[in-house]
Amino acid sequence: MNILVTGAAGFIGHRLTHQLDARGHTVTPMDKRHGNPTSDYNKLTATITATSPDMIVHLGASCSTQNSLTDPATDFHDNALGTFNVAEAARRAGGIPVVYTSTVKVYPGADGLVAPLGLSKAIGEEYLTLYRSLYDLPAVILRPSTVYGPGQTGSPEAGWVSWFLRAFLTGQPITIHGDGTQSRDILHISDFTALLVDIVEDFTDYSRAEPYDVGGGPANEVSLLDLLKALEDATGTEHPVTHDARLPGDLQRVVTDNTDITAVRGWAPAMDWAAGVRETLDWLGRQW
Repeated sequence: MNILVTGAAGFIGHRLTHQLDARGHTVTPMDKRHGNPTSDYNKLTATITATSPDMIVHLGASCSTQNSLTDPATDFHDNALGTFNVAEAARRAGGIPVVYTSTVKVYPGADGLVAPLGLSKAIGEEYLTLYRSLYDLPAVILRPSTVYGPGQTGSPEAGWVSWFLRAFLTGQPITIHGDGTQSRDILHISDFTALLVDIVEDFTDYSRAEPYDVGGGPANEVSLLDLLKALEDATGTEHPVTHDARLPGDLQRVVTDNTDITAVRGWAPAMDWAAGVRETLDWLGRQW
């Protein structure tokens, strides 16, 4: 198959591109880091016209809650407009199937609010759902929980699991927004990209109007404080941590029910969070 992957230079996109290539697919990468964002409709349509993809895997996005709160305009531009452009370009090209990674952050936080990141992603969901109803545009929408693993360097604004590990290795202070009891069912990159590959290769089985929640499940739930304690136990050292105000729209607890996605073709997370964190820590240790 000929597959257009947006956000191909990102953490998930880079890993997925290599896996699809290894399975014999032709991959056309597209990424704003290389001057080719989906928010530029003309560049997007030119890429589609030049490559005639059989499918679009739309990963390209701004993915930081914190950045979306300080710069909601950029977040809207990258996420809402970018996804609308993908839907419209796919429709005009004859109905190219779209796989879209949204986020669990479309759900309201403990304060009842949705951060701009969640709203901009939800707008993308709404357009793809509308285009499915109006124009028969095939789409699969995923709402992943926290995805982590080797290849993700993390930062104070995004990729919190990898950022905590990196900060431990490099001696940088960690700021926790809130009390740190917030938890996520973290999902290893190998598990998530295995699902994406299966969706690409058996798209019809997964195609439906409703989004799928996708996460590590109850066995992989870990709080911010849990992860810090595990790292301190593993290294025998304490790490400087400061607390700041909780971010608006922050979810208190995310434990995904994977029943619907598992029922399609049997996908389920295989990587235990503790083993996945050790693997990620080893990878990061080789970078610094």
